Amino acid sequence: MKIVGEASKERLIAAFLDNLLAFGFTFFLVALVPPTLPALKGVVLIAAFLGYFIVFETIWSRTPGKYFQGLVVRKLDGRPCDWQAALIRGGMRVIEVNPVLLGALPAGIAIISSDLKQRMGDSLAGTLVVSDKLKWKSSDHVSLPAVSEDISTEQL
Repeated sequence: MKIVGEASKERLIAAFLDNLLAFGFTFFLVALVPPTLPALKGVVLIAAFLGYFIVFETIWSRTPGKYFQGLVVRKLDGRPCDWQAALIRGGMRVIEVNPVLLGALPAGIAIISSDLKQRMGDSLAGTLVVSDKLKWKSSDHVSLPAVSEDISTEQL
């Protein structure tokens, strides 16, 4: 069975909710930085916004928006999202979901055009955004190209 990610209105709503929450959290933290330190405000702005996604996906494999929409981030083999995958996914937001660089258009195009319905960050991290109702079995995984296979003499 081939597992495919979500490209539904639930994912779009989750993204909207998460961006709203992440911006609120970010602007709250930026407001705490003294106005005399504009460079620090910039660092806090970027770190807090990306940190929102990275921390939630590392700890719970989902953000609050995904939770409310019944979605979860999974590795291609069904395991929960780990810190490395969350870091890759979060870091790719700089390119994919940047308000200055066409907003979320690159992410949307990637999801729609991808066979597995992944954005670029998912593809690089080896993850999918799927329904939390999906039951993973040990045989349910995305088949990846084998690096090498040992052929025993019994098979020859």
